[in-house]
Amino acid sequence: MAQLQPQKVYVHQLQPGMYVSGLDRPWLETPFYLQGFMIQSSEQIQKLSFYCDYVYIDIKKSAADLNIAVVHKVGHSANLGHATTPFSTELSTRKITEYTDQTAVTAELPNANRAYEAIRTEFDDMASTINQGRALDIANLKDVINPLVDSVIRNPGASIWLARLKCQDSYTYRHCLAVAIWCAVIGRQIGLPKKELARLSTGGMLLDIGKLKLPPQLLNKTTQLSEREFNLIKKHVDLSLKMTKDSAQNLPDSVIDMIAYHHERYNGKGYPSGLQGTNIPLYARIAAIADSYDAITSKRVYAEPIPHATALKKMYEWRGYDFQPELIEAFIQTVGVYPVGSLVELSSAEVGIVVKENPGKRLRPHVLVVLDSNKKHLVEFTELDLATFKSPDNKSIDIARTLETGAYGLDPEKLYI
Repeated sequence: MAQLQPQKVYVHQLQPGMYVSGLDRPWLETPFYLQGFMIQSSEQIQKLSFYCDYVYIDIKKSAADLNIAVVHKVGHSANLGHATTPFSTELSTRKITEYTDQTAVTAELPNANRAYEAIRTEFDDMASTINQGRALDIANLKDVINPLVDSVIRNPGASIWLARLKCQDSYTYRHCLAVAIWCAVIGRQIGLPKKELARLSTGGMLLDIGKLKLPPQLLNKTTQLSEREFNLIKKHVDLSLKMTKDSAQNLPDSVIDMIAYHHERYNGKGYPSGLQGTNIPLYARIAAIADSYDAITSKRVYAEPIPHATALKKMYEWRGYDFQPELIEAFIQTVGVYPVGSLVELSSAEVGIVVKENPGKRLRPHVLVVLDSNKKHLVEFTELDLATFKSPDNKSIDIARTLETGAYGLDPEKLYI
């Protein structure tokens, strides 16, 4: 039987109950964070009309009693063949929260930094306990995770800024903290409630805790691993599970599953069990994205970091294979093309720091200008909304290029924290 093709429907023809599977523009240029959603209300249609002239409707996923007017039939991307529960259906079984930013990034940074430092201290204590041969103690983890989650809820931009700062801590040490942030940020983006964000962050902290039991010379090897060495590296999953289960503090099953399956891949090619699609627990699917993004954008002993934009492009290409497409969309939506904290040079030759995104206009964020066109430090910083700002000669200002931390002697961390 021939597969039904998505149908092009103009926005004024949309009705609640239709399932939107594609837009007339890239998803990144809109505030819609799921690549595919059911229209629930006239308000959603109004919001779609602001960004799109037409959309593509998946008839099979739409309500059965709708009479959808066919405008044009279009081709569809390749079906990767993963039997999986529709993401909208999966989310409908959970209590979804709609978040809005409650603080500005610059105001939230001190709170996020205090939470980050508290987690660093706690992780240091856990590592010391493990190195002394004692059982992992996670009794105090909840006390340091909750302030971080509260900060992510108020405004994730501040924590995103911290997660992207490549400090001098060892990779394993810093990676655990960053993944805890990325997991909470993705969870917030898809609307998971605070309790689940805390569990995601806790799991993110503990994903690689087992690596502290592996020989340092193995973790720090700069040449290609042998098959035996790679199999030994994979044992960190079992070690992490044993360490958390031996702890006096019981963890929820969802966190245990997150640790157990964060190396599974959407196409079934991961380990340890070769799980596929939504047979992989949701937390583990989120963790896979957080873990992979932070790994490829960090300096490791055997690899140089990949720039943020390149990393996003690669991960977008891996959607449907390594990662669930809807979760990749959610991740890209929340970190943006120019993440908060990015140093950028403007078309005006001024230099600034990205402090806020513009949903639907992701190439034109809010930028705090810190150097003038002659690269001189400004006494007072000026915030520009690149989506609306015009120069004195009525020209728009664009981002000309991103800059590495340290360019022109600037350190985004020291400027605010």
